[in-house]
Amino acid sequence: MSAVRTAADAPARSLFPAVGFSALAQAAPLLTNLVLTPYLIAALGLDRFGVWSLILVLLATLTVLDGGIGASLARFHARFAARGDREGAGRLVVASLAVFVLLGGLVTLLCLAFTPALTVALDVPVRLRGEAGRLLLALGPLLTLALASNSAVALLQAHGRFRTLAGISAGSCLTYAVAVTTLVGHGSDLPLLAYLAAGRYLLVTLAALAAGARHLSVRRPLLPSRAERRDFGGYAARMQMSGFTVFLNGEIDALVIAALLPVRYVGVYAAGYQAATALRSLPLYAFPPLLTRMTHTYARHGLPGAVGEFQLLQARWLPSVLTYGVVTTAAAGLAVQIWLGPELALSGAVAAVLLAGYAVQVAFTGVRTCFVRAIGRPGHETRYSWFSTAVNLALTVPLTLLFGVVGVVLATALGLMAGSLYFTVLCRRLAGLRDRRLPHRWLPATLLATVVAVAGDLLILRTGAQGAPALLLAGLPVLAGLGTAAALLLPQLAALPEEEPS
Repeated sequence: MSAVRTAADAPARSLFPAVGFSALAQAAPLLTNLVLTPYLIAALGLDRFGVWSLILVLLATLTVLDGGIGASLARFHARFAARGDREGAGRLVVASLAVFVLLGGLVTLLCLAFTPALTVALDVPVRLRGEAGRLLLALGPLLTLALASNSAVALLQAHGRFRTLAGISAGSCLTYAVAVTTLVGHGSDLPLLAYLAAGRYLLVTLAALAAGARHLSVRRPLLPSRAERRDFGGYAARMQMSGFTVFLNGEIDALVIAALLPVRYVGVYAAGYQAATALRSLPLYAFPPLLTRMTHTYARHGLPGAVGEFQLLQARWLPSVLTYGVVTTAAAGLAVQIWLGPELALSGAVAAVLLAGYAVQVAFTGVRTCFVRAIGRPGHETRYSWFSTAVNLALTVPLTLLFGVVGVVLATALGLMAGSLYFTVLCRRLAGLRDRRLPHRWLPATLLATVVAVAGDLLILRTGAQGAPALLLAGLPVLAGLGTAAALLLPQLAALPEEEPS
């Protein structure tokens, strides 16, 4: 079969600004949390911080378990954008917001009924159960606002409005950070944090909808037709099956720890998990523009165009992300100790183990995930996710008995690695997707970058520096290492052909 020019007639370099602004938009909340975590631990104490972390875990869990709606919005908004269908986009926004309000109301009713039992089951200290109960009652409104902000963000992503999105995200996070450091002090009630978080989600929702208003036309009928609901519902159901495995492979770890150990260990785990997911997320910032681009390509050029797009992107993605993953995994444990202090070295171990699994997953599944979503075949993502979950569950008990808290996350990491390799097999069967060999400079470049990063962070750790400024300092050796690797690898990656040979 002859080669097909990719990228919907746009050069690859046009992705760079979009990826950069997408990265800024998604990095802002993560960086805000990294900066605020040492402050919150000091202001609230580890027990209170553990309770707050537990509420965030529950919120993240419920956000994933939304029927697959949130994960499907970007793809369908991109389809409407490719067709210039403003009425379809308007119906999608109205319907998604209505569903999110209903979900929030349902969660609120459940929390009203089960809050006392939950605070006991999760081993919340007696002195904090009143605050924890009020936090749980805020969970429903928080869920509605978090999902609504995702819906508004998906609209801007689908239209390539990443510069605007970056401004909205950065502004809302700055406002939130200032409010937290100003209003949350020693002995402050935890519900105040929930109100401030809700304010950030509301600010993002309103600003993004206002910015995206020109891409919408809200007319009767306000809701999607039966055919549109069936199309969206089928896709969302498959995405929910994949999303449920995200819960089993991630959020459930915190719930297992909460059930078996004092609540402060949820905070220990949450700190390591936060560091690992923050580092994992950097490559994922490219997903929205990649998914939008590949969806447009598929809409215009069909499956051959999408396959060509995959080959073009994956040849550069795989070596870059693998190098990034090796370097950050090696440095993660040291960086967490620099961030929070040596007494939380266990959080560093959690971060390093999780990041090893994430690195393999993102490198091998990242562009493939965009591909199967763009062509409307998310069932392949679901199959690999469930395979990963099965491996994780099979390993959890024996590894936990051997290694404790670290064993819990080790089972997760090994499950992610096994599932990722299985996904490559599924995509090869689906459309013949294959990876090129890594460039011959990849191994020496990665080893050199790792040595530079680890040596630099060891020196910083020996100085005794701690906190968010020290964490930023710890990032400099990592950046130096990655820069060294980039200087060696980029000439080879730039020389790769733009098209697959006939």
